[in-house]
Amino acid sequence: MPNNDPAAPALTPEQISERAASAVGHSYIHPDTYLVGREKVREYARASQFTAPVHFDVEAARAAGHADLVAPPMLVSVAGVVANRALFDDEVLGYGASQLMQADESMTYHRPIVAGHELTCHVHVDKHRRVGGFDMVTIRNEMYSQDSEHLVTFSTTLIGGSPDGEAADFGDAAEQVVMHGVINA
Repeated sequence: MPNNDPAAPALTPEQISERAASAVGHSYIHPDTYLVGREKVREYARASQFTAPVHFDVEAARAAGHADLVAPPMLVSVAGVVANRALFDDEVLGYGASQLMQADESMTYHRPIVAGHELTCHVHVDKHRRVGGFDMVTIRNEMYSQDSEHLVTFSTTLIGGSPDGEAADFGDAAEQVVMHGVINA
């Protein structure tokens, strides 16, 4: 559970890094589900500038072989953010969500997500490494339908920390990670 005691000492950067490293192997099933509704699909499609009729018109989606409106690919990230919240709220990683930035993401779809799916998210902390004085943590999310059908797997790599213990400057962080091991001539 989060340490809400304001008198409790803050973790040092080394302790935070150790906590992030020890989180590898941690997994859980998010206790709530995410219901994919038609209006959410339409809203997300508009916001993402997806214009295909399968995102807006049920008959067009059915004519294309789908049970209902097809969700744009990144809609699952909304459910993933909600499911991953416990990693920060329960201090599993040692970082708060505001202390991290996304460095990479990949998705593998096994089946399209459609309106009516009720998603369950299985969360796994797969990897930790230290690069240029920063922690990089890879989190894998597996989404399943209400029928236990595996729909999508996505992995996100987050970067956090600061080598000097000060608040992270993510521009500097990105440069240090990208340039790690590169010698200037």
